[in-house]
Formats: sequence, C-alpha cells, structure tokens
Amino acid sequence: MITYDLSTRGTQPKYEFLYRCIRADIRTGVIPGSSKLPSKRELAHHLNVSVSTIEQAYDLLVSEGYIQARPGSGFYVTPGKDEGTYQDTVQDEAQDEDDSIDFSSNRCSQMLFPADTWARLMRKTLSERDPELFETVPFNGLLRLRQAIAGYLYEFKGMKVRPECIIIGAGTEYLYGRLLQLFGDRRCIGIGEYGSVNLFNVSQGKSTLWDCFSVDKQGLRLDNLEGSPAEAIHVSPANHFPTGAVLSDERREQLIEWANERPERYIIEDDYDSELRYFGRSKPPLFTQDTGEKVIYLNTFSKTLVPSLRISYMVLPKTLMEIYRKQLSFFSCTVSSFEQLTLAEFIMGGYFERHIHRLRRYYSKQRAAFIDAIMASPLTSIATLDDMEVGTHLLMHVNTNLSDQEIAQAAQDKGLRLSMLSDYCIEQTVRNTHYAVINIASVESGKIDSMVGMLSEIFAEDIKRHQKTN
Repeated sequence: MITYDLSTRGTQPKYEFLYRCIRADIRTGVIPGSSKLPSKRELAHHLNVSVSTIEQAYDLLVSEGYIQARPGSGFYVTPGKDEGTYQDTVQDEAQDEDDSIDFSSNRCSQMLFPADTWARLMRKTLSERDPELFETVPFNGLLRLRQAIAGYLYEFKGMKVRPECIIIGAGTEYLYGRLLQLFGDRRCIGIGEYGSVNLFNVSQGKSTLWDCFSVDKQGLRLDNLEGSPAEAIHVSPANHFPTGAVLSDERREQLIEWANERPERYIIEDDYDSELRYFGRSKPPLFTQDTGEKVIYLNTFSKTLVPSLRISYMVLPKTLMEIYRKQLSFFSCTVSSFEQLTLAEFIMGGYFERHIHRLRRYYSKQRAAFIDAIMASPLTSIATLDDMEVGTHLLMHVNTNLSDQEIAQAAQDKGLRLSMLSDYCIEQTVRNTHYAVINIASVESGKIDSMVGMLSEIFAEDIKRHQKTN
C-alpha cells in the first residue's frame, strides 16, 4: 500500500498533494509501469481521507496519461511512464538515431522551437519578479495569459472571448477530464468514429455514454443527428484528425441549429492544428457562428510549440463557466505561473504569430517533398494519397493483402514507427483498414527518401503482384 505524509502538504489541497506524490513516484520508477494502484476506497481508508479526494487525484493522473482506468479491474500505471522505462527508451533511440524514423509522432520538430527567444523571455519573466509569479495560481489560470489568449483569438480567429471564460490546463486531456465532470454522470456525447480517442480514453472509469458518427470528406456525418441520444457533439471542424476532413458549411449550420434546439445541448469544438493551413483561408471557428452560447472551444500550444510545454485552454459559455466556478473551482490550475507568464509574453510580443508563419513555410516544403518522393516511388502502383489542406500528416491508402497489424510490425522491423488509421478508431471496421497515417512533423528532410524506400520495401509483394497483373 502506498503511503504519503499529508501533514507535509502545506497549503496544497489533499487531492493535489497526493496527485503530485504519486506522479513523482511513477516518474522515478518507485511505482513501476503496468503496476496496479490501490482502489480508491482502499487508499482513502489507508490515508484517512475521503474517497472523493482519491478520485480527484486519480482523475488528474488519468487525464495526464500517467495511469489508466480499466473497467471492472481498477487503475494501472501506464507502461513507459516510469523513469526506468523512459531511460531504456532513450538509450534505444540513441542507438538507432541514424536509421530509425518516427512516423507515428505528430509533434513539432524541436529544431523549429524558438529556444533562444523563449529563454530570453523566461529570464525577463523571472527578473521582473511579478507578484503573480509567487502567488497561488487561480483555478482558471493567470489573468495575463487569459488576456493574451483572448487577444490572439480575436485578432486571428475573429472570436470575441471574455478572459474570465477561459480555463488554462496542462494538456487537452486534463481539460477533457474537467469537462466530463462538469457534464456529470450518464451524459451521452457524440464523437467521430476516429479522431476522438483522447476524449474517449479520458472517460474510461466514468459513466459517460457514447454515440459514434461516421466521417467522410465533408467531416462528421450528421445523417442520424436528430435520432441520436447525444447531448453534446465533439467535432474538429477545421481538421478532423487524422482524415484531414474540413466540416462543410451545410453541416456547420446543421450542428449549430441542433445545439440551439434544446438547452442541454452543446458542441465541443477541438480546433486541432487549425493554424497550420497551406491553401486558401481557414474557415472561422464554429465559436464565431454561435449566438446561443452553445460552443465549448478547446485548443493547445503543445503542437505549435513543444509537447513538453503542456499548456492548453478551454473557452466555456458564460452559463457553463458559472457552474464550473461553483462546482469545480476547487481544482488547482496545473500549469506553473512561470510558464504561463512566459507564454503570455510570447503571445503579446508577436513572437507566436511569427513562429506560426515559420512553421507554415517549413511544413509546406516538407509536405511537398514527401508527396514528390512518394509519387516518384513504386508505391504509386498500389497507393493513393488523400490531399490534406491542413496539419502535419498525410493519409495513404494502400491496396495490400497485409493486415494493419502486419503493416505496423513490418515497419517496426525496419526501424520505422508507423501508425495506421485503425489505431485512431473508436470502433474497428473493415472500412478503416489499410490507411497509413504518415506524420511528417518530426522527420528530418534528409530522411524522406529513406523513409519512402522503407515503405516500398514493406509493400514489395503487393507491388510485384500489381506489376504481374498489369
């Protein structure tokens, strides 16, 4: 049984103290990966705290991916979250650094991060000794960062947002957890058949109900919307990852009309990757079409900056924000004031805007190089590319006799980490197989030809079969 001395927690809430203690033990390997944690009731009795205190600590750990809830079994440490496993992974990656290519990671290339600018702003933040830096962070984040985000959303997305309706959190998963708690038990949420895996995973161990909608080239299909029991719909209108589908104008209007028909209906808009558009002008967020305060807006800086900067934000309608303030404001903000003030300076100083422009130029060239390399390879005889207008990945459908599992394993054997569309599916169907999700964000330009060569080798038998029949 894990034991912590709560008398040393100072002014921290009990749940936050326990969350930090367990997280630290997972990171250092004291609690090994895959190990089972005590049940909420057992640990509450052992530490002489309420079950709700343990539940809140576990919820935070689940939302940040440190532990997983297995229905009917309990809570388990996520494999690879302990430091020992992490060190082994780093060593393995170091050994394979020259010949290993990661196509499964959709994170920003580290070399694009403006480290010098960020370091200078960090020093500036510390030297100014703003009183906010040393005080308890408000539950919804520092006002200065919320003001910076509101200004950015207005200037670049046409969104009129009140800073008091913004909530800062350590990652979208954390905010999803709070949102599900705000909705309450037995709330039914509509999600795409793929692309909503994080939201679905965060809900494990809760009593959330789900209704899956299919996705086509116009985004989330809403044929059965009126007959659905869903009271909230999760959608990424600017870029339905990983299909890249953009929600059509007709479906946007249909979704807004549906939400306005009943007071308990809401739209959860995840504006994933919307900044990285290469052609034309981005459609404004659904939030800008909302006249009835029905859209909950989420976005993150983890993709455009670096994953380790786990800062995301959520904009709640005024009525929901009032409920959140009354019921959930006891949750502490999980992002340090130091990082929040630095990010605020980064946004208000115009650095974030310039950084986005730089990312677009880089990824546009990267994307074109990948397409050219694939089109010049033998893959063209058995594969077709779905053209993506936004994001940092390509979707390639392959005419193959291999299963998705066999494809991923063959790629791994060649030192290539590759994800398939079926990996992102809530419900597995035959229709979603044989699509490779090629993430280009963290692949060096000099390795593009090598990567395409590996893909050709994986499907060598399919290419030969096609050549014999043609």
